[in-house]
Amino acid sequence: MKQFIQIAIAIGGLLLVFLFQKVSYAAWWNAVVPSAVAVESANLVFIINKTIRLVLNDALCMLLIWGLFENRSYLQIALYLFLAELFLVLPLYFFFKLSLEGPTELSSPLLSQVHRMVVNPLLMVLLIAGFIYQRSVRAHS
Repeated sequence: MKQFIQIAIAIGGLLLVFLFQKVSYAAWWNAVVPSAVAVESANLVFIINKTIRLVLNDALCMLLIWGLFENRSYLQIALYLFLAELFLVLPLYFFFKLSLEGPTELSSPLLSQVHRMVVNPLLMVLLIAGFIYQRSVRAHS
């Protein structure tokens, strides 16, 4: 039952992040804090919104991985993937996106694939598929 609840929370959370993808987390921040620390730069708003969405998606995917497999090593691999996304892929994406196109929501065909990988939990879903495949291969050997 606990496993089912974890999976339901993870999937429900991912659905909510998707449904509210147009929400500006930076605008929420600006509504709460004094204007002295408000986020006003369009580039910074873009960075904050995409980073929070990546963190939410990947955290929920890690909960899903734990709910599906309850395997500590799988969770460690997911954490390493998350850290690689956060500290390697995301900064590179921000550099190219903001220097070539600016903070628009639309991306060129070249960057749109990277954009999908960054804001959607694509790598985590592929990781889950890999874990399922690995389990099925081990079960047959």
